[in-house]
Amino acid sequence: MARKTPQDSQKHLPPVKASQRGKKPSGKPIRANGKTKVPLKKQPSKPKSRLNGGLVKLGAIAIILASGGLVVGGTWLAIRLMIDPNTVLWLNQFLPAWTRIPVAASSSPQTLAAIQDKIRQSGLITGEPQSLNSELLLPILASKADCQTDCQQIVELRVYQPIGPSGNETYYQLVAELPIVGPEEYFVLSTPVSAKADNAGVSRSLPLTKLTRFDSKAPGQGFWFNLSGHQSSGDTPMTYGQIIHYNPDQMHLSIMLQWTSPNESQPYWQEITGGSSAELVVDRMVGLEPQFKVYQVKPRKFVPDPIFLEEVSLAQPALDTPTYRNGMMLARHGLWSPAQQLLKSQKSKKWSTSAQAQLDFVQLHAQVTEAQSKQPWATPSQQILANLIDGRWADALLVFQSSAPGSPVQEIATFLKNDSGGLWERVEAALKVNPNDENVKAWGALILAAQQNRAKAIAWLRQITFANTFVSTAETFTLNYQFYELLDHLEGTFTNASGGDGSKIIGTAQLVQKPNSADWLPPANKNTGLAIRNISSQSSTLQLEPQQVWYQVQVGAFNDGQRWKQQPFSDLPLPTIAYGSQLWHYLGLGANSRIQITGWTAEGTQESTIATVKAAVYRGGTLQLLAAGEPLLSATQGTANKTKLLAHTESSLRWLEPVSISLWDLNQLQPQWISTILPVLRRELLKSGQLKSEALPSLTSMLSEIGHWSVRPIDLTGNNQPEAVLTLYEDRSGASQKLDVTRPINNDQLYKPRTLIFSDTGSLLYNEISKDAQSSLTALADLGDGGTAALIVNGSNAYNLKRWSVQRQRFE
Repeated sequence: MARKTPQDSQKHLPPVKASQRGKKPSGKPIRANGKTKVPLKKQPSKPKSRLNGGLVKLGAIAIILASGGLVVGGTWLAIRLMIDPNTVLWLNQFLPAWTRIPVAASSSPQTLAAIQDKIRQSGLITGEPQSLNSELLLPILASKADCQTDCQQIVELRVYQPIGPSGNETYYQLVAELPIVGPEEYFVLSTPVSAKADNAGVSRSLPLTKLTRFDSKAPGQGFWFNLSGHQSSGDTPMTYGQIIHYNPDQMHLSIMLQWTSPNESQPYWQEITGGSSAELVVDRMVGLEPQFKVYQVKPRKFVPDPIFLEEVSLAQPALDTPTYRNGMMLARHGLWSPAQQLLKSQKSKKWSTSAQAQLDFVQLHAQVTEAQSKQPWATPSQQILANLIDGRWADALLVFQSSAPGSPVQEIATFLKNDSGGLWERVEAALKVNPNDENVKAWGALILAAQQNRAKAIAWLRQITFANTFVSTAETFTLNYQFYELLDHLEGTFTNASGGDGSKIIGTAQLVQKPNSADWLPPANKNTGLAIRNISSQSSTLQLEPQQVWYQVQVGAFNDGQRWKQQPFSDLPLPTIAYGSQLWHYLGLGANSRIQITGWTAEGTQESTIATVKAAVYRGGTLQLLAAGEPLLSATQGTANKTKLLAHTESSLRWLEPVSISLWDLNQLQPQWISTILPVLRRELLKSGQLKSEALPSLTSMLSEIGHWSVRPIDLTGNNQPEAVLTLYEDRSGASQKLDVTRPINNDQLYKPRTLIFSDTGSLLYNEISKDAQSSLTALADLGDGGTAALIVNGSNAYNLKRWSVQRQRFE
């Protein structure tokens, strides 16, 4: 059998119908040569991703833009390089050393001598050059006109870079310069310009005259300099300045900081916060009050100089815990040692570098205050102040209690009074942290008593004590009792010191035979200065010298150092218990306990003696003194019960004795005044029955009858016009009812002075004939307080003061 070829096989395939042409295969198997063949199924093509296409387009656009930017940037850089190569020196930090852009000369290189000569030709002065390795820092100075001291001030700093030797000389090229303008005066003095009356609205910069380079303790990033000046005007000399930094990598000079110090100290570098780099410290301490400013070197994004100085601040606590916040509050109010203790107790609670910096800052101050508190001081007031500043309240109280009365306690009282608020701020801060600290309360009361008065201190004590509802009545009593002792010890000297030149007391005296010692309070114990509580056991202090008698003085008025107070004394700042020596010294008797006792005999003769106050007592709004002195004739006569004795201290008043002038003579000088006085005087005499009712006589007739009467012109109302004081004498023996200006001289006759005071317009201001018939003007006195003259009036029971009241238009 012949073998069939593939072509022969294909010849025997059935023909394809025309209708089947162009159709897709049916997918059915096809048999060929007895074998079944399965046709291959064609896979559909996947569509292209739209996202991929978008990314490709964006990439292309980005490449085009970047290329354009490089072209534009390169063009700009090329132009800048051609115009001024120095403006693109910042690129040097990104370039290898061998490819860095060289410094382009803005002027031709010159020798140092030539540079200095050119500066002198411009009217300036060159200072001493400072070496910066190969470069030179040259200060430029200007002279001030009409100047006595520090007449040259620095106005510019320049840095020169050596270009290279040319022969035997080195040429320099200017690479950096910094104009210098001193700090404003208001910044240096730490007061607003508007507060200065003579420079209101004016601001001026102060000169910087000295340039120094910091030592090796300064950080290694570049070079650090201090520009400083001194202001000597005013009570507190001030030192001030600017911190300058030079970055040699970018050849850039910059002012990092302005500073000021009231103690003439200069800033210095010291490791404070425990880091590897030192901090800049500015000492602003005044007296015993430490105040430092500490600045850390921090990085910043600034190519010419990528560092700056940041102050360590206590404004925001680094840890948000109650104890840490209390520590910050104490530190802000100057209680550095207590603040340090609180902050250290929080070191295990999420401690941070910021918290460590604040702790180190507080510790810097606490080291100073602690050292001061342990240092021996010359006076108790200095020792107390050092303890209070360090928050050692109990130690300060011990020093105060052990201080002897007199000058030491007076000095303590004075420094408490003159405190500008720093101590009181410490008291308030300490009580916020520990409201029950009795030592802090005690100092708060002492400060208030010294600066205001005892009543304010006691009211404040009661307020903060009774605010604690857990304190029992017994505990409160004991607490206040101790505080009263401290106030006694303070005010015993302070009140007397504030009263000026001694006690000022006016009162009424009478003889007493045997005073009960238990009823009186003798002076304070001179050894301790504290009050004597057991009065009855001190009866030995109430002893008379031979030929002396006891005078009991009812105080009518006294001066507390600020104003005159008159009985009843219901508002005295004295407690009801344990007032101790406070009463004694409140009256100003601590330095001088002498008092003058004055009386008048039946003949009208005045006599006086000096007595010594031995004891005092305050009860029911009255003040009484017990004094020992020589007996007065007027006090031992039968008229003693009718004629009271006047008691007054030597500095309380000065007698005024205006010159008398008759009504007739006064009419010649001021007839209009007399024409208004006489009708008013006649009307009063008619009302009192001294004259019979009849028609008003003429002025001439009245003068002929009473023209010999005399008046004493004196200004008693403060209007710079004299008032007329007319004193008549009433014969009370019954022999005559007629008033006259002549004092009776018969020993058997009693008289009573009757005074009338007329204003400069003729009005009757004071009248003892009818209105004040129970009173009798004893004397006119100047009380030495700048006020108008006072009337010393003998009332129905006691002597008292009367002064003219402008508001009420009367003597009261």
